[in-house]
Amino acid sequence: MAIAQTPHNLTALLLFIDTHIIDATDHATVCLRRLRDEGWINLQRTDAMDTELADAPAEKWARLTEASASYPEALGPIVWGQSRWDSSVFGSEEDQARLDNVFAILFPNADRATARDNHIRDAMHVSTAIRYGGFGFITRERRLLNKAVLIAERFHGFRMWSPEDALAEAAARIRGVRELHRREPYRGTLPTWPTEGDLPEEPE
Repeated sequence: MAIAQTPHNLTALLLFIDTHIIDATDHATVCLRRLRDEGWINLQRTDAMDTELADAPAEKWARLTEASASYPEALGPIVWGQSRWDSSVFGSEEDQARLDNVFAILFPNADRATARDNHIRDAMHVSTAIRYGGFGFITRERRLLNKAVLIAERFHGFRMWSPEDALAEAAARIRGVRELHRREPYRGTLPTWPTEGDLPEEPE
């Protein structure tokens, strides 16, 4: 007997997550993880995540690394002093320009040569997400979210989203997919969760 397969990214929504999202317990993040598990969306991490986790206290490292392992990893271009050599790729001039542009937008008053590690890694997260065609990056870091408009203008609408904003986008897409399947039932069945009551309300 054939085993039913979980559908994969029914809404074609690919989002990358910041390191602090992997074990967050707020309602929006928990819902996003479940939407991934149900096959509605795709959540991924960049190679910068495990670089950041290497700095975690020993008692947290194992738990956080196990949590990060459940997400596919996109390997970003090597950044000297930051990348793990076995989990990165050789970049092109385009990769270098993208990272430079992202860093300049996120931290306009900083010099990359002397910048804090976490600032460089934030730029690595975002530039790698853009490199692999992500629709957006989920974070709660206000200094990143404050640059959302500038990032979108420079990188063709790439989103910098809080979990709540990401969930609202996923909900809108789920409604669209369900309407398409209602009109064209031959497309097959959809996951039963979430129900309409589980989704954020549509804006007025």
